Amino acid sequence: MHSRFNSLVPGFSRFFTLTQLILSGLLLTGRPTTGQPVSGAQTLSGRITETPSGVAVPFASVAVKGKAIGTVADENGRFTLTLTQRADSLLVSAMGYQPTTIAINPAQTLEIVLKPAATQLNEVVIRAGENPAYPILRNVHAHRFKNDFRQTGAYEYQAYSQLSISISQMAEQFRQRKPVQAILRAIEQKQGGKPSANVPIFFSETVSQLYARRQPERQKEQILKTNISSAGLTDDSFIALFTGAGFNTLNFYQNTVSLFKKEFVSPLAGHGRTAYTYFLADTALVGLHPCYVIDFDPKNERDLVFKGKIWIDTLSYALVQIEAQVGAAANVNFIKAIAIQQTYETASDTSTVWFPEVTRLTIQASEIVRNTFGATVEYLTTVRQPRLGNPRPTDFFDSEVQLAEDAKAASAEYWQAQRQSVPETAASEETRALLDTVRNLPVFKFVRRSGQFVLNGGYAPLTKGVDIGSVFSLWAYNRIEGHRLRLGLQTNNDFSRNWQLSAYGAYGTRDQVWKMGGEINFVPTRHPLTLITLKSSYDLEQLGFRTEDLADNPFLRTTSRFSQYRHAYYQNETSLSVQRDWSADFIQTAGIRYRHIDPLFPFAFRPSLQDTQQTALSSSFWGTEAFLELRYVPGRIPSRRVTKRRIQRRATETAPIISLRYTYGTAAFDGGSFGGYHKWQFQLDHTLRWGLFGRTQFTVQAGFTPSTLPYPLLQVHVGNQSPFYNRNAFNLMNYAEFVSDRYASVSLEHKFEGLLTNRVPLIRRLGWRSFVNSRVLWGSLSPENRNLMATHDASGRALAPIYSLQRDPYVEVGYGFENIFKLVRVEGIHRLTYRQHPNVTPFAVKVSFQLGL
Repeated sequence: MHSRFNSLVPGFSRFFTLTQLILSGLLLTGRPTTGQPVSGAQTLSGRITETPSGVAVPFASVAVKGKAIGTVADENGRFTLTLTQRADSLLVSAMGYQPTTIAINPAQTLEIVLKPAATQLNEVVIRAGENPAYPILRNVHAHRFKNDFRQTGAYEYQAYSQLSISISQMAEQFRQRKPVQAILRAIEQKQGGKPSANVPIFFSETVSQLYARRQPERQKEQILKTNISSAGLTDDSFIALFTGAGFNTLNFYQNTVSLFKKEFVSPLAGHGRTAYTYFLADTALVGLHPCYVIDFDPKNERDLVFKGKIWIDTLSYALVQIEAQVGAAANVNFIKAIAIQQTYETASDTSTVWFPEVTRLTIQASEIVRNTFGATVEYLTTVRQPRLGNPRPTDFFDSEVQLAEDAKAASAEYWQAQRQSVPETAASEETRALLDTVRNLPVFKFVRRSGQFVLNGGYAPLTKGVDIGSVFSLWAYNRIEGHRLRLGLQTNNDFSRNWQLSAYGAYGTRDQVWKMGGEINFVPTRHPLTLITLKSSYDLEQLGFRTEDLADNPFLRTTSRFSQYRHAYYQNETSLSVQRDWSADFIQTAGIRYRHIDPLFPFAFRPSLQDTQQTALSSSFWGTEAFLELRYVPGRIPSRRVTKRRIQRRATETAPIISLRYTYGTAAFDGGSFGGYHKWQFQLDHTLRWGLFGRTQFTVQAGFTPSTLPYPLLQVHVGNQSPFYNRNAFNLMNYAEFVSDRYASVSLEHKFEGLLTNRVPLIRRLGWRSFVNSRVLWGSLSPENRNLMATHDASGRALAPIYSLQRDPYVEVGYGFENIFKLVRVEGIHRLTYRQHPNVTPFAVKVSFQLGL
């Protein structure tokens, strides 16, 4: 379920970035919410005393039974509580007294009498000179496997969740703009003349059933009902990221708590003393549970840590309640404050396992563009009907998220009943009441179109179901094509949810060659998720820096068309592939493709003719390949978006990604062929998280081609001679400098996440983050493949040498800073080996751009 939460993070990050860039940003859409705010609020008042003395009980807790609604009595035992929901009884408790339940009667002042109760606390051994909070925390750590519901063999529960997003914290300069004034006047009129500080743009509520088991580890969420209302437009699959019970997976028993792809040190971590100072503040009664109250404060507030308070049960050492905050000083971009509140309760009267009964998360996002606005995100979820044991069979977990066919079919009465069991915030009531008003304003219709344009990568609507673009690739310039002009079309969800079509045409003013391509994606089933792709193209490529190597980086895909194209060739390619979820942990892809390569650079090979022992020079060649790839992706969750030729998936906290690919092909040239050949490729991607000490990302790759082939069909290692950093390349290796038919490589990067820079006086205020990395490549080329390379072309001109790796590996190391101006990454890179090759760059500084938290 961690991946369920993490899937929400990129969605919110993209949402907020776009809001800042286009006035009101990326505004989400859904069906209008039909529920109305609860009316008829009632006020209760009363006094709490003890028996037999009749003395007032100060600061007693008064709560609606079964709900997270309550208050605290004053020093004279008097209290006032306003209810906006139906309730029938109150639970009153105080430290040192027996809790009591009384019926609600708003017609009279409540007189509540508590009986004293002697509370016997467990023995806690405190060492000489030791902080008294430490032995309690050690006991929490020792008992976590018994108390944490995630450690049980199997569990399931129902959850009701709310998510609301509002534009807030508007600067006066921004507020005075005419479009903003129009929005605020409409909201004020809707509220009967009451001005509003927030502009609601999104609200969702969801009822879902969650299931999990440990051996093997599986999880599933069935979204039973969902109700979405918003002020703008995006596709349903993106909206789906903002529904469900994902935030309920926050787990403070772990050493780190994942928020927005950041690893915050948990106050309950085994090494928590390195990040926090603790203070045993008090004992208190939370519901029926006598608790230790421990305050925790960060030693360095710029680190990824919390500040707050925890309540620990004195009998079981279970976490009963936590209040944790992240302040503006933390090294997290665009976040002004994060507040988390969780209350826990046992699964049943006889159970020792605790579930997060209520989780509330509030995020205050700050300005990206100065003198504009921020955003407020409020999330609330409650756990209902928790059950332990009886694990579901493994084939039950065929998909991680499942949407019921009638998920959108629910009455206003149904949602009103669901809301009765949770504390409603003023923000959620305001959001539901005002969204229709905001959605119909002309300015928001303009914002909707602008946001969709940016989200679609520069594609604009041409007609219903068809977009035209992209503006980002309309023009490029390079030495082969001269001015490159490109225009494309693609379909969207209005055309079909199962079919995605795209096509483009491009023309070079210098080479005067038309390039074109088209692609068809078809999703026949989503359970299991299946993607069939047919694509064909004729375009300009360059050896050692192909477009397919840049599929996940749109910035490099665009800038690569401005390259020098030192090893350019025209490629005619047609491929058909099928990608399918084989099981919860495996994805398989099978396909076939045809390629014809016509080099524009001096190139030749000397193939042996089949009927004689003579050799002949040749340049262009063609071939057909069939491949099968198996990916092991434990704990993945699909992004619910099938875009840009693949189904995107994300990592869990600990699981690696392992890929194994086999290719069989044939290649031919004028007058001969190479027969059948084989390729094997392996890749492992993993991330190790070290909490306060940062995280390490590494990739291991290996390949073997036991066949004799022209070197463009072998492994031409990806170089990078551009000024921009490419994480998939060897950044100081020249294009097509090295070729191998067997190789292994390791790429490693450690991000300190502010561990060092947060402690440097001049740098810590800038929010920079340091990192180090290295890339090592071992490889070789067989004598047969080496002899196949021609040293001169057909006219006798000498060809540029293509190198293979010898005994020494290729090594480069780098270091630098990222998050400069919250956008720029600057890295110094050293090439340590093979520096004697011509045109080598032994050191360079490269730049890249990344907008994130």
